[in-house]
Amino acid sequence: MNSGRDSRKLEWTNEMDKRPRRLIKVFKMDIKKLGIIGVGAMGSTMVRVIVNRGIIKPENINAHDINLERLEMVKEELGINIDCSSNAELVASSDTILMAVKPQELKHVLEGMAPALDPSKAIITIVTGVPMSFYWQVTGKQFPISRVMPNTPALVHAGVSCVSFNELVSVTQKRDCITILKAIGTTHEVPEKYLDAVTGLSGSGPAYVYYILEGLTDGGVKMGLPRDLSRSLATDTIIGSLKLMKETGKHPMLLKDQVTSPGGTTIDALHVLENENLKGILIKAVEVASLKSRHLSNQFKDPE
Repeated sequence: MNSGRDSRKLEWTNEMDKRPRRLIKVFKMDIKKLGIIGVGAMGSTMVRVIVNRGIIKPENINAHDINLERLEMVKEELGINIDCSSNAELVASSDTILMAVKPQELKHVLEGMAPALDPSKAIITIVTGVPMSFYWQVTGKQFPISRVMPNTPALVHAGVSCVSFNELVSVTQKRDCITILKAIGTTHEVPEKYLDAVTGLSGSGPAYVYYILEGLTDGGVKMGLPRDLSRSLATDTIIGSLKLMKETGKHPMLLKDQVTSPGGTTIDALHVLENENLKGILIKAVEVASLKSRHLSNQFKDPE
């Protein structure tokens, strides 16, 4: 595997999906054959992005899923291969395997993969809450693992992912993984010990945002706005506010103060939020979700 600078040519490709076209930068990938295990919502989204953005050609991708109807649909849409009869066969024919199965299915899947696994096989896993040590324990083998915690806005290429790498992941394997993740949004490399907190914040975070959006919408309805208008106003207010914060780089407190006039409407509303301890509630929500993730992860520390 050549990791020299000469092999890192930049290629430019147009986004091929239905969204507005834009030029995106793609490194020349070292992945020759990609195997996908699990083509549910997140797995199929990642395959779609990989193919539509020209990261890996569809003829170099093979997928396997227990849901044959779903597998056939992905093949018809993207032109990938689905000719492996087992996970072990898929692993044997791939140099990198993307795992997108449910946590409760993982042990069985790993046991089926084990005969074909060796240190030349790189695993990228988006399985929630399962530590990397579990993969080695179940299979009895050591191999490179990239553990990813994405979130659901990845479905519209606006996700945020955090990724941890074990000690066997090479520089080029890291680069290839991050290239894939950047195609579905932003990405951060973090130590694995942070992934429970990541789950509590960005993994579960979209639900918190939708809950707040629902409350704002209902507030508008209570004050006489039609529901569709109220939802649109609330949605665009959140999107616009976050865009302003991200593009200016200003602290949210400074931006909040720009909206808050002395004796005005906003300060009265903020007083209510402060009295009801909204900030403390959100902190507690992230805390309990993180602790639940840690508890679930601990159940996978011993595969027996």
